[in-house]
Amino acid sequence: MQYSVTISGSINSSHINLIQAAILALDANPNLALVITLDSDGGDPDPAKFIYDILENYRHRTTAIAGKKCMSSAVLIFLAADERIANHSTQFMIHPTSWTLWGMYSFLKSYSLNHTDLTLTLSEVYTIQGQLRKAQERLLDIENYTDIIYKERAKLTDKRFLERRSVNADQNLTADESLKLGISTKII
Repeated sequence: MQYSVTISGSINSSHINLIQAAILALDANPNLALVITLDSDGGDPDPAKFIYDILENYRHRTTAIAGKKCMSSAVLIFLAADERIANHSTQFMIHPTSWTLWGMYSFLKSYSLNHTDLTLTLSEVYTIQGQLRKAQERLLDIENYTDIIYKERAKLTDKRFLERRSVNADQNLTADESLKLGISTKII
């Protein structure tokens, strides 16, 4: 018997609630196995990290099945499962961690003159500098966290690991490539 959860669309905090509800149901019935179907382009890395931690702590009979797409932060959730199944047509994508600076674009745009020049006071520069420092710290935290997971769970080669972290581009992978890299454990 199994308890099934589907994670699709952009990864966000509502997916945390789905996984928490699943774990509660599984705790109430230890004979159930958790099956997570993922079909996502990715999304916010913070909820993905939180979901990974929940699943890592649970660690009982978890299977993840990748649909058409398992990309970006969805790969992180996929890697949390004991058994990771891809379809022959599944497209995977890994890349360096990114995180959005909410409001930064609007803030900078509000100081644009004639849509070409940017005039800022020293105080505003310090504000931007502070926001960028916070973003840098947050990105390093997420990147270091995901590095550990990719090293332990996916067993990426040193070359591929460095590419994932330093090449500023998406790396699209076929299901066969995901199997070779240890992201998937099985293809159906």
